[in-house]
Amino acid sequence: MPKISIIMPLYNASKYLEETLRSILQQTLEDFELICINDASTDDTVQIIRNFQTKDGRIHIFSNAERHGAAYSRNRGMKEAKGEYFAFLDGDDIFDEEMLEKAYQAAEEKCADIVTYQYLHVSSDVIHHKFDRVHSEEYKARYCRQTFSLSEYAPGELIQFPLGPCDKLYRRSLIEDNHLAFQNLTSGNDLYFVFMALLLSKRTVMLEEDRVMLYARDHFRQGRISLNRDPMCTYQAFMKAGQDLRDRNMFACVSHHFYYRVFYSLRDALLADKDRERAKRFYGFLQEEGIEHFRAIDRQCFDELDEYIRNGFRHYIEKDFTSGWYREENILKLFLHQNAERVIALFERYRFPDQKIAVWGAGENGKVLLEFCRQHHLDISVVIDKSRDKQGTELAGCKVAALHEVADDIQIIIISARFIYDDVVREVGNREIEVLDINRFLCID
Repeated sequence: MPKISIIMPLYNASKYLEETLRSILQQTLEDFELICINDASTDDTVQIIRNFQTKDGRIHIFSNAERHGAAYSRNRGMKEAKGEYFAFLDGDDIFDEEMLEKAYQAAEEKCADIVTYQYLHVSSDVIHHKFDRVHSEEYKARYCRQTFSLSEYAPGELIQFPLGPCDKLYRRSLIEDNHLAFQNLTSGNDLYFVFMALLLSKRTVMLEEDRVMLYARDHFRQGRISLNRDPMCTYQAFMKAGQDLRDRNMFACVSHHFYYRVFYSLRDALLADKDRERAKRFYGFLQEEGIEHFRAIDRQCFDELDEYIRNGFRHYIEKDFTSGWYREENILKLFLHQNAERVIALFERYRFPDQKIAVWGAGENGKVLLEFCRQHHLDISVVIDKSRDKQGTELAGCKVAALHEVADDIQIIIISARFIYDDVVREVGNREIEVLDINRFLCID
C-alpha cells in the first residue's frame, strides 16, 4: 500500500502536463502512486502520460469513455486508489519538491485527518519561482502546532480555510468512513466535499512552513468546465451540505459555522460570476426563495444566529442587487467586528497628541478598516498606497498619498492588505515609524 495516492483529473491538459508530472516525480517522498483519470481528452494528454509511465511504474492511467468533468474523475480516482492518504492535484500546477513529505510527516506525527498547506495563484511566467507566505507566531500557535476541530473555533475562522481540494492531504479513512464524494456540478463541484471534510475532521492541522507548497496556474481556457461559474452551483453545494449535516444529526452543533460559510460563499459566487445578468438572476432567486431555503434547514438554529450574520442574510432580501453591498463584506470586516474591543485598545495605545497613524492600502481592506475607525472614532491621518492612480484621491475622507510624501509626519503605519508586511517594512527602511499588520494582529492569514 503506498503512503499517498495522488488523484489527478485530466482533460486536454497537454500544454502544461509535462511540467506538472516532473514536479510530482521530483517529490522527496517517493512512496506514492499517481492516479491519472483521462476525461476523454482529444489532445496528446494520454500519450504524454504513457511516455512518463514507461519510465515510472508509480503512474497509472484510467480513461473515461466520455467527458464527465473533474468531480466524476476524482470520485473514480478514489475508487482506484490504494494509498493511506489522498491528495488531489491538477494537471497544470507546480508543486514544491517537499510538499508530500512535509504533509505526510505532519499527518503521521500529529495523527491528523487533514493537513493543509500554502498555495498561491501565479502566472505561468513565475510558476517555477519560490515564494514565501510568512505567518505570525500567534497564527502558528493556533493552527500549526496542534490538531484542532474547526467546530471548536469561532464560526468566522472557517472562512480562512479555502474550499479547494488541492492544498490539503486527506486521511483515506476520513473520506471513506463518512462516504464523501465530489458533487457533479458544472462548477464548485469540490465545495461540498471539502467543506464536509473540514467539518467532519476532528484532527486538522496546518503545515508549519512559510514557503508555498503548491503553485496554481492562473490562466483561462474556454474548454475548461470550471470556467462556467454558475453561482447556482454554490447554492446547490451548500444545500446538500446542510441537509447532509442535518441527516447526520450534526447540524445544531455546527450551524453557526455552516451559516457563516454560506453567507461568504454566496458573496464570493456573486463576485466570481462574469455573467452579470446571470448573477442578477441568482441574486433575485436568493431574495425570493434561496435564503429562506437555507433558513428552513433548521429555523431555530437560523433564528439563533448572532446579529452580525443575521443582518447579512437580511441584506440579501432587503437590498437591491445594483447596490453591490456584498462587495464590502470580507473576512477583515468580520474579524474587526468580532474583535472590536481588542482593536480599539490597540489604537488607544497610540492615542497621543503628537502621534499620527496612517493606514497602508487603499483597496478593499483599506476601505473596511477606515470605516471601522470612523464608526469607533479612531483617528487616521492619511492612507498610503503605492499605486499612482490612487495617490491624490480620497478614501473614506482620507487623503491617499505616497510614503515619501507623508513619512515625516506619521509615527505609526497600520497595514490593511494581507501578505505585504515584509514589503512595507522594506519600504519604510530606517525611518522611525512603527509598522503593524492588522491581519496578523487578528490572526487572519
